[in-house]
Amino acid sequence: MKIDRRGFLGSIGACALASGCRSLDMLGGPDLRFGVVSDIHVTTPESCAMFERALRIFKARGVDAVMVPGDLTDWGLKASLMYVKETWDRVFAGTGVVPLFCTGNHDYDGWAYGDMTMEMHANGYDEHDRLYRRKDESSMAAAWKEVFGEDFAGVRLWTVKGYDFIAGEYHGADGLSAFMKRHGDRFRGGRPFFYFQHLPIRGTTHDSFGWADGGRVGPVLNDHPNCIAFTGHTHVPFNDERSIWQGAYTIVNVPSLSYSCTPGGCENGECNRAEGAPPVMEKMPYRRELRGGQGFVVSVWGDRVVIERRDLEEDACDLPDWVVPLSAARPYTYAARADKEPVPAFPAGATVALGTSNAENRLGDWAIVLDCRFPSAVVPAGHRVRDYEIQAVPCGGGLPVVRRFAATSYARLAKYEPARQRFWFDARDLPQDEDYVVAVRARNCFGRASAPIYSRVMRGKPGLDKVDESVW
Repeated sequence: MKIDRRGFLGSIGACALASGCRSLDMLGGPDLRFGVVSDIHVTTPESCAMFERALRIFKARGVDAVMVPGDLTDWGLKASLMYVKETWDRVFAGTGVVPLFCTGNHDYDGWAYGDMTMEMHANGYDEHDRLYRRKDESSMAAAWKEVFGEDFAGVRLWTVKGYDFIAGEYHGADGLSAFMKRHGDRFRGGRPFFYFQHLPIRGTTHDSFGWADGGRVGPVLNDHPNCIAFTGHTHVPFNDERSIWQGAYTIVNVPSLSYSCTPGGCENGECNRAEGAPPVMEKMPYRRELRGGQGFVVSVWGDRVVIERRDLEEDACDLPDWVVPLSAARPYTYAARADKEPVPAFPAGATVALGTSNAENRLGDWAIVLDCRFPSAVVPAGHRVRDYEIQAVPCGGGLPVVRRFAATSYARLAKYEPARQRFWFDARDLPQDEDYVVAVRARNCFGRASAPIYSRVMRGKPGLDKVDESVW
């Protein structure tokens, strides 16, 4: 087969787009490349290990800058900020790589956060070293200047290789509207610019409603379709495809490098259902032990921005890059993706095996549980099962008892998902004196569920009125 030079280059470009930004390097490299991590929560010098690892990975990738959208420190102390700077200097001193840092809530108030305060004191630190002294905005500016040698303001601007970066500080993002008006048409046109702040921008990514800023930044960015924004704070892993959102502009929620939070509404999550008895199911590892710090390598090309998702603990990724075209196209709207995200499926012939066990609930109290075991659902490579919905369904048509639990690889590489899943129902929650079956569905991040698998028919004898609650 004969192929001309144009066809050859075109075929290389097509393969590169399919495989991500590393392959594109053989075409000459991007116009700009930067790393992104958030919520690094530095406390002591020892806590900088993962941050330093991330910086060294970024250095090996030839980044021009590194962005951190807030919560540089956990306790909001100047000493911790100095550890951030010392770590940066160990990796990037003399290289010209630009630090793009902004503040988060912990940098202002972490010293006053209950359990953080106790941990701070136990490690020999105290609030006299805090970065921010309430009602004195100059205290943060003075500390920032001392540590980083940079002037501090509510909204700040950097230009790296001709591309603009704007930071909205935790106590200053409200000034973005006035800032954009002062700079006129600088940020208009097809060339992308990058905005970052700590709190999610209200009404954008799925996690931007309970955690969001005051809603004043979004309307400003609505006038700039060439803006790509980055936010942190939620500690939601990028395994959840809803972490990138497109509307009038593009926004990406950055996972935490320090720890991931487990999802609310799940029996094994950090936040369980609001009512009823404490869940009996064991929690996923507590947030600081939920390993697999995550971040992005962002490469800017003439017609697209490639956002590469990386597990920075293992310097690996098994999820596809997000490729944002620098055009009017909007491939990452939720509407465009909700019906395309693969729906999980169980292996053929899968069923739910049941048994009863003595166990303990989260409070350490004795519990009798219905032990449900079943094969893990599967999805195509590069996708995830987000959670499982378990229902105890009365055969007579009554309301089911519904519970959910997050998949093991919710915040990690897919290789950590076990071949079989296990769930516990508290026996006191189950239907009494009627037939029921246990039905299980696997769901993706947009809530679309697999066909159910079922257990055999069970029948619980009435007995709740005979239980002496004082022994539980």
